[in-house]
Amino acid sequence: MRCLVVGGTGFLGGAIVNALASDGHSVSILSRGKTVSNVAPDVEIIRADRYEDLTAVQGRQFDWAFDTCAYTPASVERLLIALGKDLSRYILISSVSVYGTFAEDGLSETATVPDASAEDHEKAASLPSENRASAFAYGTSYGPLKRACEQKAEEQLGERATSLRVGLLVGAGDYTDRLTWWVRRLDEAKGERKKVPVPAPLDRLVQMIDVRDAANFALRCASDDLSGIWNVTGKPISFHEALIEIARVIGSEAEFVPVEEERIVKAEISPWTDVPLMAPPTPQFKYFLSIGTTKAQAAGLVCRPFPDTITPLLDWDRARRDVNLKCGMTPDQEALLLKTGR
Repeated sequence: MRCLVVGGTGFLGGAIVNALASDGHSVSILSRGKTVSNVAPDVEIIRADRYEDLTAVQGRQFDWAFDTCAYTPASVERLLIALGKDLSRYILISSVSVYGTFAEDGLSETATVPDASAEDHEKAASLPSENRASAFAYGTSYGPLKRACEQKAEEQLGERATSLRVGLLVGAGDYTDRLTWWVRRLDEAKGERKKVPVPAPLDRLVQMIDVRDAANFALRCASDDLSGIWNVTGKPISFHEALIEIARVIGSEAEFVPVEEERIVKAEISPWTDVPLMAPPTPQFKYFLSIGTTKAQAAGLVCRPFPDTITPLLDWDRARRDVNLKCGMTPDQEALLLKTGR
């Protein structure tokens, strides 16, 4: 098939490109970057800014389009108009953030989802052009606007539209560093029985998916002509199980010291950013890392064993230890929590 991957040089976009190329498809990448590296020579690069000028794709014939970086319904509409009526499958990478609140365990695709408000649309319209391609720039409007993107795709294409509500993506190349921080932290403790503070209770759930597994399911949706909305993330596991598995793969002898979440918050150490993989301790986020994926699993979503994610992530991060991670506790924050750990 002739495939277009919008944002094909990004984390998930790159994984989709690799999955498509490995499956023998013709792949083109739409990227606004002026320089593109680490792309296979048989992958075409189309340079264009979806928010400015899409004449580079007008008149081109594509069977499938994978859109990894749509943040506004207007950007979805402009792309679909440019690609024309011959597109047989459009796969939008949406987000579990569309649910807004996670007070219910195992949220399914049939759960009520809030629509974008006028303020959300105004937020998107007010962004300067250089920030429109950044998910972080949309702030709290990110989830509602993703829902608006889903609705626009359905409105334009009907059954030819597929929306993947993707959870936390992890693996080598992850730009969020959330799992990476724990892997690096336990690797640094290798050979020493260093104490590492972790959020209690240790049976709290974490949920993530290897970027390659998400990419493979996106390809399956195109190949099997699967339309509609799909939650795409991994099986929830306990925080402790995840840490034990990371330590086992690394050969780390770190000692985990549970710290009550109330003490973490009182110390002004932020869940999710300072303490990666720890959801905020509020009712709204109680089941943030326990999304239901029964529908996708029945359709062929397969998630590899956790060690198969840890090993390449570890190798990748060991080669870039001079890079400061974007999240995680500082040594001073760890020391403070260890003083209050139980």
